[in-house]
Amino acid sequence: MTTQIKLPKLATITFAALLLFGSCKENTVVRKDIVPAVDNIKIFGTDTLTLLTKTVREDTIATSAYSSGYAVYVGAGAITGDPVFGKTKSSFYFQVRPPQDNYNFDKTKYQLDSAVLVLPYSGFSYGDTTSSALSQTFRAYRLTENISFDSIYYANTPKKSMESTPFATTTISLATLFHSFYDSTIVGGVKRAPHLRMRINDALTNELINNTGSSNYTNTAAFLEFFKGIYIETDYNGNTIPYFALTGSDIYTKANILMYYHTINSGGAITDTLVASYPFDPASTSGAKTAFFSTVSHDYSGTPAEVLFSSTAESDNTFMIQNLPGAALDIRIPNVKNLPLCIVNKAELVITQVPSPLDNIFAYLGRVYPKVIDENGQSQTITDRLPLSSSSPLLLIDGFVRVANVDGAIVNQYVINFPRELQNAIANKRKELRLRINGTQSFIGAYRLVGGGSTYSKPAYKIKLNVVYTKL
Repeated sequence: MTTQIKLPKLATITFAALLLFGSCKENTVVRKDIVPAVDNIKIFGTDTLTLLTKTVREDTIATSAYSSGYAVYVGAGAITGDPVFGKTKSSFYFQVRPPQDNYNFDKTKYQLDSAVLVLPYSGFSYGDTTSSALSQTFRAYRLTENISFDSIYYANTPKKSMESTPFATTTISLATLFHSFYDSTIVGGVKRAPHLRMRINDALTNELINNTGSSNYTNTAAFLEFFKGIYIETDYNGNTIPYFALTGSDIYTKANILMYYHTINSGGAITDTLVASYPFDPASTSGAKTAFFSTVSHDYSGTPAEVLFSSTAESDNTFMIQNLPGAALDIRIPNVKNLPLCIVNKAELVITQVPSPLDNIFAYLGRVYPKVIDENGQSQTITDRLPLSSSSPLLLIDGFVRVANVDGAIVNQYVINFPRELQNAIANKRKELRLRINGTQSFIGAYRLVGGGSTYSKPAYKIKLNVVYTKL
C-alpha cells in the first residue's frame, strides 16, 4: 500500500494549539492542510526551528564485533562506476581452527585428494548484478601477522602483513555466482548450498597435513600461531561487491577449509570419500575463538559526494547517507532552546529520498539510525534507545524504509522518532540539538541514499521535522 504524504517547508514551522482542560496547550509542528478538522485545534505560525543539514564522512566503524544471534557477512569486490559516491573496495580477514584438538591425519590409513577454501554466498551482491559479462578474480592470502578475537578492528584498519603470493586464486563469472543462489552448487554430484570454492595450492595443503599430530595442532590457540588467518581480496575493478556468510550450520554454509581424502584398505584400494573441516568458529566454548573483520575503502574524487564533504555552506540542498563506513547526515536544530518548557509527545524526522536512475543499480538503505552528538563533538547513544538491554526502543525509533507518493513519484522515505532526546534538550536548555544519521545494514559498505536537504529546490522533498508537545 502506498501512503500519500505531503511535506511542508522546512525552515518555517507552524504550531497547532490544542486546549487541554483549559490549562495545557498541545502544539504540533505540522502544516495546516494535514491537521484534522477539529474545532479545538488552532493554527498559528512561528519561525521557531530551523534544520541545518550537512554531509560528513565517518570511516571509523568496528567490523569485528560478533554476536551469536546474528550471521557474519563480509564482502569482497569493488564498485568503480558510481558517479555520485565514487569508488568502493571491500576485503576481509578471518581465521579457521583445526578439526579437533590434537588432530592427526594418519597417512597410513588415508590418502589426501585435495583441499579447497569454501566461502558460502550470502545471496546478496551490491552494485551491478545484471551484466552476464561480469567476472571477478578472488585471491586468498595467508596472514603472517596475528589477529585476535578479543581485539577491535575497524573498516579503515591498515592492511595486515601476509605472504606475497596467494595460496588460492579463482576467477568466476559473477552471473554464475548470482545464479547459484537460486540453483545451488553441485559438489560430487550432490546439490549443496551456494558457495565460492577456491582450490588451495599443494604447498599449503601439504604443510597443513604434515603438521598434524605436532604441537601446532595441540589446540586452536596453538594452531592460530601456526596458521594466523586468511585475507580475501579482489582486483580494484568491476562494479559489484558480492557478500559471503562466514557463519552457518554445516560445512557448505560456513566458511572453512575442506580436506578431501579416501580410506585405503589393506590391499591398497581406495574406498569411501571423506572430508575434514577447518571451520571459522567465533562461538567456540572449548578453546580460542576465531577472529574476523572487514575493510572498506572509499575514493570520492570528483564526485558530488566529495563536493558535499568540502561544502562551506551552513546547510546544503542535498545530503548523502551510506551504510557505514562512508557518508552520514549531520543535522543541527540550533533553535531548540526557543521551545517552551513542555512535555514532548512526538518528535519525528522525515527523510525523503531524491529519486535517481542509479537507484536501480545501487540498493537503497533499508534502515537509518540516529546518534546524538554532544557539545564536544563526540557521538553518544540517543536517549530514546535506552535501556540498551531492551530491543523495544528500536521499534519506537523506527527508521525503516517505507514508500511514499511525493509529487506523483513513488519514493523511499524514512521516519525517525526521538521525543525523549528532544525533551532532554529542552529541559537542559541546550543551545542546539545535533543528530548524526547513519545506515544500519548488515552488509558493511553497501547501500546508499541521496536525500532532500533543508534548502532543496523542491519543497516536497525537503527534510521535515514534526513535533507535538504539551505546554506546561
